[in-house]
Amino acid sequence: MDNIRRILLVFVLFSVMVFPVGKALCSDTVSAPSLITESGFITGFGNATIHEGDYQTALLVWHLGLNLDRFFPSLKNHRGTLSFFIEPQFNPVFNPETDFEFGLGIGLQYQYPFSDRLSFYALGSMGPHYISVVTRKQENGFIFADTLGAGLYFHLTGRSALNVGYRFRHMSNADFNKPNGGIESHFGVIGYSVFFP
Repeated sequence: MDNIRRILLVFVLFSVMVFPVGKALCSDTVSAPSLITESGFITGFGNATIHEGDYQTALLVWHLGLNLDRFFPSLKNHRGTLSFFIEPQFNPVFNPETDFEFGLGIGLQYQYPFSDRLSFYALGSMGPHYISVVTRKQENGFIFADTLGAGLYFHLTGRSALNVGYRFRHMSNADFNKPNGGIESHFGVIGYSVFFP
């Protein structure tokens, strides 16, 4: 029961952190924080198989992006957008028992508009994480997560969008500890983002 309370507390704190994003849902006039060109909240559910059964994870991710055309002017001539992002995250694990993961994803995302209201995106990231699960397949503690994903942005206004997508994630510790069989999860994700000029 204490673990569930901790997970709920973290979820509430996470929601409060990204609450200012929600104020822009119906507005095209949003002031930009320094350097950040996208701020969003992503959640989702994923499943993997470990020796003890299903490894089921809920994602709670804050996505912070920076368009690279600010540093590479030649990218301004391209219709799509290449951005660098970081994703701090705290992810409750529900099976095989109540556990958690937390860490930071660092990566690149490419977004291509099909129309004013619909864009495709693809991303890749990696970064350090910590997992509490105890399994024969993977040593718990410090670990690396590598993620590939793709999806669609549905633009609600000129500066805000919902997104839906898929992510594949591999977690292992680069043979720092044994066992290191890796945990590979498939995620369906949904999120909300605000974009800044």
